[in-house]
Amino acid sequence: MIAFNNVNMRYNDVVIMDDFCEEFAEHKINCILGPSGCGKTTLLNLICGIIKENSGQISKHEMVSYVFQEESLIPQKTARKNLELVLKSVYADKNELRSVIDKFLKISNLEKASELYPHEMSGGMRQRLALIRAFAYPSDVLLMDEPFKTLDVTLKNSIIESFLSLYDEDRRTVVFVTHDIDEALLTGDYIYVYGNKPLRLLRKFALDGDKNERKLYADDLIKIKQEIYKETEQWH
Repeated sequence: MIAFNNVNMRYNDVVIMDDFCEEFAEHKINCILGPSGCGKTTLLNLICGIIKENSGQISKHEMVSYVFQEESLIPQKTARKNLELVLKSVYADKNELRSVIDKFLKISNLEKASELYPHEMSGGMRQRLALIRAFAYPSDVLLMDEPFKTLDVTLKNSIIESFLSLYDEDRRTVVFVTHDIDEALLTGDYIYVYGNKPLRLLRKFALDGDKNERKLYADDLIKIKQEIYKETEQWH
């Protein structure tokens, strides 16, 4: 479990967290909704240790992988070489390294793209590559900062399917920041709706059932979406 206990965080005179307390469930997909600038990315950066809290305590795992808004791929390296770059420090045996990479390329339907360079790949292929790079790294926690933000609806749904397939293959604790309520409804075990800074929880929603079978037009998801909209009115 990831737990924030009375965490305080500020940038100069701007208070981002004021005795912030929160827990994120282990081996679940925890989706974070909140207005721009409320501290969502700061939350992720504190979990992975990019920045340090001013005071308070954060209980967290050491092994963390991160999926950013941009794919952050090395343009001079093929898909396979991009994966090798991240994983070679974990898998010293070359045969094991190749086996792990082949496995994740197969899961994400990128086998035929393994020798392509990023500029030769579609946006969806690059995003899948960024996802499997994070999943292939043996972390306890996966952080995601709006990775589907620039994708159109059709492509986004396809990438979400890939993401859920990867998650089913290797479940870990996921903290997923998004502005898109539908993304949260389709992927989340829990949805946390936050208000303006200092970061504060407005409402937490628990979602049941098989994520692979969820439909946005289902009555239960429509009801939750309406409740989320009520909370987001406080963003303005």
